[in-house]
Formats: sequence, C-alpha cells, structure tokens
Amino acid sequence: MIFFRRAGCYTVESRLGGGRYGVCYLARDPEGRRVVLKKFRPKIWRENSGGNHHEAVILSGLDHPAIPEFLGVLNLPRGYFFILEYKQGTTLKDLLFHRHTEFTESMILRVGTQLLDILSYIHSRSVVHGDISISNIVDDGRQTALLDFGLARYTGGDLSVDLDHSCFGNVLLYLLYSRYRGKKFGAWYEELDLSAGKTLFLKRLMGLEAPFCDDAEVKEAFLTFFSD
Repeated sequence: MIFFRRAGCYTVESRLGGGRYGVCYLARDPEGRRVVLKKFRPKIWRENSGGNHHEAVILSGLDHPAIPEFLGVLNLPRGYFFILEYKQGTTLKDLLFHRHTEFTESMILRVGTQLLDILSYIHSRSVVHGDISISNIVDDGRQTALLDFGLARYTGGDLSVDLDHSCFGNVLLYLLYSRYRGKKFGAWYEELDLSAGKTLFLKRLMGLEAPFCDDAEVKEAFLTFFSD
C-alpha cells in the first residue's frame, strides 16, 4: 500500500518493497519512463548521515547494463529519495517463494554466469556489493540484474571480494534447493545430491575450504562444475 501518488514531478504507481533503510516505489517520470524512487526512513537517514552518500557515489561511477543507473535525488518535505533506473524482472526471492520456480541446471548456469560477470565488473572498479541476496537480484527469464548498492563500499582494509563470493554461494544454494524434496537432516552438503566438484566449489566460495584467488578463478570453476 502507498499513501501518496506524487513525489515532485514523478507519478508513483506501486510499492516495490522495503527494508530497514527505506522503501522503494515504482514511478513514472514526466516522459512516462519507469524509474525507482528509493525513499529513506528519516531516522535511519539521520543516524547514518556520514554514510548516506556511498550508494550514490558508487553507482555514479558504474556503467553496466545489469546495474541500475543512478539518475539523481529528490529532497522533498515528504522525505529524501534516490532516483534509480528501473530494471525489468522478478526478484529471485519472489520466483522461489511465491511462484515456486524450480531452477533447472541450465537456469542456474545462466543466472550464475551473468551474476559472475556483474561481480567481475564491479570488483574491477574496486567495489564490493556486500549484500548479494535473492532479494536483491532480479531476473526476467533472459537477463539477471543486481540491485540495492546501499551497503556497497570500495575495497580496502578488511573488506574484500570474498564477501561477495560467499554471498554468491548462498544464492546458488537457494537455487539448488528449489528442486529439493527430501527431509531436512543436516548441512547442505549432506542433503543436496551434488558432485564432489560442486561441493568443493561451494565450500570454497563460502569459506569452508581455501578461498578463490579472484573472479576469473571463480568463473572458471563455476563453468567447469555447473556445465556438466
């Protein structure tokens, strides 16, 4: 439910979803083009005043067809909004838990390969997303896009691409479990019927075995074990 239909010159159509930091709305600009208005919760905005700019700065420095373009800001009496490009598709969370989609091997291969290409790009720009999840990935059946860079940061200090690799592994587990019909009796590597290669790959992604050196090594291993 939404409680307003206008935000500046934008016409608000629906509520897309929300979280701790704010709420996203689907809207139309004056030319009728779809955009996303990300409205921040006032308390969170005030408490995080020193870090609110990270998402805008990082997105402004990225240029990739699977990453929303940062289009500007709205500072209104109603609140503070980021204006973002709208990416067509359905979140993996909705596909899994509302549409009960069963992801085949070929579907996992496509989604995984496209996600790894996105990660390779942002990591080449010294960016760690930090919040890769089934809620922040949309797919339209052909192309996958990565959303919500609110927790994204530039690499440095203790922050490394290993965090994104671990989150990617968790997303793969969700997709693999979409066809699981057995009873819960243990860890994922005990329940899922995976080859030794896939099991080792996922364990390395998630820090249970020696981590990968870089994105190229992750992609090579992924294609090796998920293309069979």
